[in-house]
Amino acid sequence: MSDDGVAGRTALVTGGGSGIGKAITAALLARGANVVVLELSAENIAAADAELDGGDRLAWHEGSVAVSADVDAAFALAAQRFGTVHHLVNNAGTASLSLIRDCSEEDWDLIVGTLLKGTFLATRAFARQAIEADEGGSIVNISSLNAVAATDGLGHYCAAKAGVAQFTQVTAGELGRHRIRANAIGPGTVNTPLGAGFTVGRIGQEFLDRTLIAPPRHQEAQDIADVALFLMSPAAGRITGHFLPVDGGQHVRGLHSYWDVAEAQGLVSRP
Repeated sequence: MSDDGVAGRTALVTGGGSGIGKAITAALLARGANVVVLELSAENIAAADAELDGGDRLAWHEGSVAVSADVDAAFALAAQRFGTVHHLVNNAGTASLSLIRDCSEEDWDLIVGTLLKGTFLATRAFARQAIEADEGGSIVNISSLNAVAATDGLGHYCAAKAGVAQFTQVTAGELGRHRIRANAIGPGTVNTPLGAGFTVGRIGQEFLDRTLIAPPRHQEAQDIADVALFLMSPAAGRITGHFLPVDGGQHVRGLHSYWDVAEAQGLVSRP
């Protein structure tokens, strides 16, 4: 077990029951951290709890990041079980394809509420307890390549993820004086349940064609977890306020509209 700044400390991970969040939770546990996970899906909690086998160093709270009472309850659970939360990972996410003209308020509120409001609520709760504890800490926000690569049909998602990236910079500015760092990761295509639709067919091939690192491949959840753990570690002690793409270089060459590619495959149609 390496001295990477997480052993014996406590992390709170949102959406840690599947995909990237579960990989980060597993990585934290493997390095000796205590972890509290705020997860919306009871099914994900049951499956991940059995798989991760975190014992008394892993605690779950079922709830939504978009509901302040649920967020506060997760932090209260962390305080009761482990004490101060030193690391926050804002990972919870969801996505859907919808053109602006067709996007319902319910879809907008779900996407923006989960991705952006959820990041705010968890960050606010973390900041309040971390400043009072005066032990420093770090925040890792999972943004997206779509923070900088806009595409038709993802107006709500792109806006929210760009908001997360900008919110990260404001957070870094406000909390740095309290020895709290904040950074955002921008994953490209990732082989997770949420990202599966963008790793296959012509859409998946388009991403691969823009990958700069040979051999080209889509990201795995572990790739994102590795970077998240680095950003929490003392090795990243002078890194804050950054948006870091983890995409094999896909952002360098840019992306075509996902919608156009999906439409060419007959998956969606433009009115």
